[in-house]
Amino acid sequence: MGDSDCFTTLAAGLREWTAQRGLSPSAVQREGIGPVLAGDHSLLIAPTGSGKTLAAMLPLASRCLSEGWEALAVLYVTPLRALNRDVERRISVLGEAVGLSVDVRHGDTPQSRRTAQTRKPPHILITTPETFQIMFTGWRLRKMLSSVRAVVIDEIHEMARSERGWQLAVGLERLEQLTGSPVQRVGLSATVGNPAEVARWMHPDAAVYRGEDDRRTVLRVRCQPADDDDAARAAELGTTPSGLAALRLLGESIEQRSPALVFVNSRNTAETVCQRLATLHPELRLGVHHGSLARETRTAMEDDLRAERLDALICTSSLELGIDVGSIRRVVQLRSPRSVEHMLQRVGRTDHRIGGTGEGLVIAWEPDDLAESAVIACRAMAGVLEPISWRRAPLSVAANQLMMIAAVEKVASIDEASEMFSGVSQFTGWDRDDTIAVLELLKERYLLDFQERPLDHSWTDWPWATYELVARMRRRTASSCPNRCR
Repeated sequence: MGDSDCFTTLAAGLREWTAQRGLSPSAVQREGIGPVLAGDHSLLIAPTGSGKTLAAMLPLASRCLSEGWEALAVLYVTPLRALNRDVERRISVLGEAVGLSVDVRHGDTPQSRRTAQTRKPPHILITTPETFQIMFTGWRLRKMLSSVRAVVIDEIHEMARSERGWQLAVGLERLEQLTGSPVQRVGLSATVGNPAEVARWMHPDAAVYRGEDDRRTVLRVRCQPADDDDAARAAELGTTPSGLAALRLLGESIEQRSPALVFVNSRNTAETVCQRLATLHPELRLGVHHGSLARETRTAMEDDLRAERLDALICTSSLELGIDVGSIRRVVQLRSPRSVEHMLQRVGRTDHRIGGTGEGLVIAWEPDDLAESAVIACRAMAGVLEPISWRRAPLSVAANQLMMIAAVEKVASIDEASEMFSGVSQFTGWDRDDTIAVLELLKERYLLDFQERPLDHSWTDWPWATYELVARMRRRTASSCPNRCR
């Protein structure tokens, strides 16, 4: 069991802050604050709304204060830009109270703000996996990264299963080479089916800490039969009678309990459902939220939902993660969510608090979809999740990282690159021959050049260079390529 009085182990300013706000440690905070404060690599798992962000940031902020960490000290990596903004709002309150600066950097960040960050780095920087990789490309940005002492990986289940996360894993190993010292890693998630494996994916020495707060999940699966009116109007709206009946049921459900989040499985579907639902129920205040919309539009939709100016927001996975969108009374999933994990993440948007009840409705109309939805709902309520899997030694990731290194460093050591890959759990057993094989492929494509020869140093300064070859690689420029590849 964790320490029931774990806040007392924090730095003085943080103890005062928790006391002033009347905070009591949640289960995940009791379990996780001690190990994170001790510098251990930790995977913190707890239901949505259980305080995982504070479980990671309170001890890291405490270390930042007591150990005198210089800016930039902590990277907080999330899979979504919208989640970045939400995390920034929450962490900034903590940072302001104890004198730690917090900022966000991603694709929507204005250039003026990025320049200010370079000149005066914040203590805590919230970013995305892609922006983190881009930060290796400039010498001022690499200088910022060289002081990082800890990295928080939010929604780690999203990272571990995708190439975005695999690139991040290699980037973290590259970060340790840059800092010259170990970087603490803390993972956060509400839904991990195989926590021990995911912890080892994050770091071989990572341990799992669970916060078992009393949160229930209640799901219903419904199919609305089509009537004669549905058959008559279906062609007018460009859908089937059963699909129109489902939209009728969806509108009635929103009228009964709002505001609501309506999850669909694609961006096109989100736009189509919103348009058809507005035709059937013109009295409803509807919005759309997905990754293809402009940042201003997404932010406006989130603000409108939070202020209850919308009855429902039709969305994709862009809102299934831990973004604060206010008090949601109902979550509706249109057709099967395809996995238990997605179902739990989405229904977790309702009653977003410790001990709350996640309540959701799944609407399906095709037989296969209906059967799959029923199975997923049963497994979600029982807490039986699918294990997360990933590819071993993904060569596309290796090629991408080698190209980045060659482009940034101009001349780079193949041995150091091989060592970097071998330190990543997905690349266990990777050796120099594997790196050479990928480099040969890139060379054949006229993307990169490499050769093995001693470094251009005096033998007097580097006596060991006479005994072993030091491999070098560089990115090929357009002028060095044959005409056919220009």
